[in-house]
Amino acid sequence: MCALLATAFASAQELRFGITGAMNVANYAMDVDGVSFNPDSRIGFRAGLRMEMEAPFIYDGFYFDGEVLLSAKGAKLDTTLGDSATSIVARPYYMEIPIHIGYRYMFGNGNFGIFGSFGPYMGVGLFGTNKVTAGGVQSKPDTFSSDGLKRFDFGVGLRAGVAMFNHYRIYVGYDWGLIDIAKSSGGKINNRNFYVGAAYMF
Repeated sequence: MCALLATAFASAQELRFGITGAMNVANYAMDVDGVSFNPDSRIGFRAGLRMEMEAPFIYDGFYFDGEVLLSAKGAKLDTTLGDSATSIVARPYYMEIPIHIGYRYMFGNGNFGIFGSFGPYMGVGLFGTNKVTAGGVQSKPDTFSSDGLKRFDFGVGLRAGVAMFNHYRIYVGYDWGLIDIAKSSGGKINNRNFYVGAAYMF
């Protein structure tokens, strides 16, 4: 991927910048001591800057895109700890950098097209608080505390959408976190995220 990006920068025919925003439907794949949990999704957002770079040296229609995003993820889990019903809402915020390679096919006069892309993303936890309610008592510990989540995340993602009038992008995507972000030795947590968004390219 790095070699392809280096070649792309050297051969780029067009480099464009834009802004993007999306609604996250985030969740966790969870396993604690061999028991799988199914948390509820948490609605969040992702927003930031976007770059697109044409890559005709691969084939007409191929391109690279990269983004720098603030992304709100997490999940909600209702469980029982001891004799108390417990609700935990994880609310982490990440800086995420996805880098995709994609293909775009434009129809007719070029005002409408479809595209698909895939590639890795890297995330760094910036801040966040959990909302924990147990036995009628509520607390808000730091999401990235010593017994919380690891700050670094890495995964892969897929995206598909439509391009319109040379400036607009509407898309859906899904990211699979590949790194276990749980600090607890008995637990395993991986980020999962579906999103729907739009971008404007200058």
